[in-house]
Amino acid sequence: MKIKEGNAGLIINFELLHLLNSRGAAKDTTRVMASVGRSEYKVYDYLVGTVACNQTKEHINEFLEKSQKFKLTKAEILSIINTRPSQLVELDPVDRRATRTATRT
Repeated sequence: MKIKEGNAGLIINFELLHLLNSRGAAKDTTRVMASVGRSEYKVYDYLVGTVACNQTKEHINEFLEKSQKFKLTKAEILSIINTRPSQLVELDPVDRRATRTATRT
């Protein structure tokens, strides 16, 4: 994998998994023929075990639209998409920040 642009921005795990799939990480079960390096296979194996393998572009876009009203930072949005919290308690740190911000204004 060659770096074309040093810091083009953040990507979510779903996008990275999609990139590795497009490079052949999922197709070559022997891991000999595809143009994917060993470290990329390790990343692929990790991502397959996360919520990224069940996400779709539609779900992510829907979340982005609905979350705009909360004025979350890019890092918070990235974290929520990558972890896909299933319980409210998992969002507690974000909720605390939002409460502090609301009381300051």
